[in-house]
Order: sequence, then C-alpha cells, then structure tokens
Amino acid sequence: MANPAGIRFPGQAVVIGAGIGGLTAARVLADHFERVVLLESGVLPAVAGPRDGVPQARHVHGLLARGAKQLEVLFPGLQAELIAAGAPLFDHGLFASTTVFAGLVPRARTGVRAHGFSRDLLEWSLRQRVAQHPQVTLRDRSPVTGLRWSPDASQVVGVRLADDEILDASLVVDASGRFSKLPQWLVDAGYPRPAVKVVDAGLAYATMAFDAPSQDFEALQHMNSAPDLTRGAFVLRIEGGRWLATVFGALGDHPPTDETGWREFAAQLGNPDLDKLLASATPVKEAGVHGFKRTENRRHAYTAMRRWPRRLVAIGDSVAAFDPVFGQGMTVSVLQAQALGETLAGADDLDAVARRAQRRVAAIVRTPWLMSVSEDLAWHHYRERGSLPLWLRPALWYKRRLLRLAVVDAEVYREFLSVYHMLKPPTALVGPRTLAKVLFKVRGPGQGEPAARRGGPR
Repeated sequence: MANPAGIRFPGQAVVIGAGIGGLTAARVLADHFERVVLLESGVLPAVAGPRDGVPQARHVHGLLARGAKQLEVLFPGLQAELIAAGAPLFDHGLFASTTVFAGLVPRARTGVRAHGFSRDLLEWSLRQRVAQHPQVTLRDRSPVTGLRWSPDASQVVGVRLADDEILDASLVVDASGRFSKLPQWLVDAGYPRPAVKVVDAGLAYATMAFDAPSQDFEALQHMNSAPDLTRGAFVLRIEGGRWLATVFGALGDHPPTDETGWREFAAQLGNPDLDKLLASATPVKEAGVHGFKRTENRRHAYTAMRRWPRRLVAIGDSVAAFDPVFGQGMTVSVLQAQALGETLAGADDLDAVARRAQRRVAAIVRTPWLMSVSEDLAWHHYRERGSLPLWLRPALWYKRRLLRLAVVDAEVYREFLSVYHMLKPPTALVGPRTLAKVLFKVRGPGQGEPAARRGGPR
C-alpha cells in the first residue's frame, strides 16, 4: 500500500476497544499511520442499538460541551447528524430542571449547550464515520488475549487475539475500558503491577426508558449530596422523543430493578417535575429496568511506573474510570485521544511517543478526577468510618455555599455550568467575584448544611 499523503509513521496502529475512546483514537491515528485496526471483543450492531459488554450504555449519558466541541472538530457535521436523528440540542440552563440540596435552580439562558441522545446513537454515528475511513479496519468479535512484546519486553510490537492470531503493530492503544486487562498484561511481561487508587461511594443506578409527552424541559437533574442526601436522578429526552430516566443512590441505598420498586424510589425524591413526567409516561416494555453497580472511581498510576513500554498508550476508562454521576468519562476520553494526536504530530521518533502521550493523558485526568472524587470521598469516608475527615470539610463547606448561591444568582450558576462542562477550569469558582459572593452573600443555615433533608434516607 502506498503511503498516503501526510502520513508520517509506517505500519499499522492497533486500538483495543470500540467505545467512545477507541473510536476517537482510531480517527486520530488515521492522520498519522498507514493503517489503523480497531478491535472490539463483542458484536457491533448494524444499527444504533445496545453493544455487548457495555451494561452502563443503557443509562443516561452526558457529553459535556467541551467534548462535543472536540468531536465536531474530528467529525465535522456530527452535531447536525445527531439533530437530524432526533436528538435535541438545548441550552443547559434554560431547558434543564436542576434541583440541588438548596432547592430548584431557576431557569436562565447560559449559552452552555447540551445534547440529548443515547450512547447507542452517539457510538453508532461515530462508528459509521470511522468504518468509512479508507485507512481504518473495524473488526468485531475480536477479543485481545494479550500483548506481543520485544525479546526484552521493553516494547509492545503487536497483540494476540483468540485462536492465536497475531497482529503486528507500530503502536498499540488500549481503550478497552473500566475492565481493561492491561495491568495483568504488564505483570505478565515482568513489569510491577501499577498502583491503583479507588474511591467508592457505594453508588448504584437503575434506568427505565419511557414514551411520554413533551415537557417544558429537555433534561432533569436531581443531585444527591454527601453525606446527607443519598438519592438522585438524571432524566434526558433522547432521539425519537423517548425519555431515559436514571435514579441512583449512594452508601448502598440502591434503587430496585423492578418497575414498582423503581417508581416508589423515584417518587421518594419529591421532585415535582419528575413526578409530572412519570405520571404521563408509558414504560418501553421491551427495555425493562436495568441496574448498574460498578460505579467506583478507579485510577491507574501508569505515569508513576519507573519503566513504561515503548509503543503502548492507554486512554479513557482504561486509565481512569469515573463515577458516572458526573458525566465526565466520554469527554475525558475524547480529550485524551486529541492529546495523543497532538503528541504524534509533534514527534519525530515513535519510540518517544508512548511516555509523552501517557503523561498528557494523566494531566487531562487530574482535574476531572479531583472534581469527581471531592464529593465521592465524602461518601467513601462516611461509608468506611461513619464520619468525614477534617481536611475534606472545608471543600464541602465551600461547595454547599456555592450551590446555595447558585439557586439565587444566575451569574454564579452560569459559571458553575461552564466548569461542569469543562469549558472553564475549577479555579473559576474561586475567582475574586465568586469567592466574595460565596463568603459574604450566602443566606441560610450555617456551615453549608442542608436546609431540608430529602431525596432518600439519611
């Protein structure tokens, strides 16, 4: 095969896993390699439907605004394609019903746009684009059983598949997700087991799909709050006018997975907008109720390893899997794939790419990890010890006061949403103007404690 114009590295790159991270990585790698092979262990559906091995796909998924912008760069016209498929695009502040412990956040235009779609639709749309790329080969039913190594195990030279099939590779990208086998593969090759950090809020989800009339909102968020309010909900109108409704509970306060129990759990939130929607909703019977419990934050410290193999990069949930309640996973995966592409674009020596790219991946993880675990650490410690550590209390105090302000100050809520969607850094929430408001203008109970306890048992 002739080297396509602009391609800088010979041979083929292999990507393990055809989720959001793998699809985006394959698209990026096609700009730099002669060939890209994308491997998926399960069966890839020919239409927008459930994919094997992704139980969390049936729940509400959110693509943050920053991730959506980058996907549009990599896949021009994607947003219009999703809209044409019936996925609503809306202003998050104006068309989302948001309830925090301090009350209902007033609707206001924020300029932060959100998109309502199922993960199935997004993956299918990306998969069609990637599969049509002339340099990409997409293979399902192709589980990777291990890596191929150079004689001294200093470099990955390919992958092993079932039936002892071998694929040579100039670069291997592990995007196989939360249950990646990479730590064991490294140990098998003589590397120390990478350190892993786990923060577990003891949270579980249960989701139902509904047909229901249009509402005056496109999305609903009812947030839980550590350590008092264990329960919450996310609801999203997706393609086809259908609604996905996910309820969740922390500290083992898990929602039932039968319809009657699910509805009782949802009703106990005391959310009028949710109650109104569910009163007019007809369950999609063939969909049923789907539960998911593997929600712990899990981060592998790959960059802390003294040795790292050449020609191997891990991205997405393979590196850091987040509590899905914060909606960060898909966006982080997209940004990491983008960073991989930028590293390749600036590299003359492919042997140096892996370590550099892995450091950039870790840097992208750092901020969303801190945002995710700041709340979950409270659940985690409360679950393990029955109390909060002293060092965590100031952060929770500040966050509670910030949310109290968000329900009365539209400017603060806009800033909060910009940080939530990763359009601004978290430091925006401690800028001089916001800091002064949080410290001096908050009204209500002292120490940032909830004014009322609802949304589940204490």
